[in-house]
Amino acid sequence: MSATKTEAFVLKTQDYRDTSLLASFYTRDFGKIRGIVKAVRDSRGRFGSTLEPFSLNEILFYRRKRGGDLHQVTAVELTTLFPKVREDLERLGYASYFTELLEELVEVEDPSPAIFDLLNDSLAFLASGASPKRSARIFEIKLFELLGLMPEIRVCAVCQAKDPESAYFSVSLGGIHCKNCEARGPSLRGGSVPISKGALNFLEHVRRSPLKELYNVKVSQEVGMELQKILRRFVDFHLSNKLKSVIFLEKLGLN
Repeated sequence: MSATKTEAFVLKTQDYRDTSLLASFYTRDFGKIRGIVKAVRDSRGRFGSTLEPFSLNEILFYRRKRGGDLHQVTAVELTTLFPKVREDLERLGYASYFTELLEELVEVEDPSPAIFDLLNDSLAFLASGASPKRSARIFEIKLFELLGLMPEIRVCAVCQAKDPESAYFSVSLGGIHCKNCEARGPSLRGGSVPISKGALNFLEHVRRSPLKELYNVKVSQEVGMELQKILRRFVDFHLSNKLKSVIFLEKLGLN
């Protein structure tokens, strides 16, 4: 059984026995992996990291010989803690939101270097002083696109009309539908909400643009609030339970 070294973000940890941890990582080379980190909670341990949430580390692990996805992690060296994110409760909350989304939405050992880079760039974006809420909207849109969950925003999901003048967003339909289909389909009413051209243009611009070109993107307060409500509903639709980070941000009035 050979050792494997890779870069890894900490997504989640929980205590395991007296001194060990069960940890979930998002790695550059293997996607999400799970492992047992022995003796990491022992002050006499040999690890150079305390496995803080969303910290970036270099890990060494041994893959299981006989099935299962719980590997043995034998070395963890801290690369960065993103200290500027940890100094601010709002940024800390949104960074935790990023890692919780990955923990819930990505499959185990389904590699995607693009998702690894998205998390790394998004944490750097937060650390740069950018708006945490805008950073979250960009992260959500980019992640949906990479996971194949991006809602349809240019064509009516019912009649296929392109770029409808008046559009409604439906979580259950996975995108927008036009005014005519809203009028014809009573079953859609109550499950859809109007969406502005400004919100649709922002979604499309973010979807198409590299993240590093979005550092200075601007959005009005009204469109920002609209996107927050719509994307919150869309995220919740794909989750089984409300995320702890979202509850935390709501309690602080930051979400």
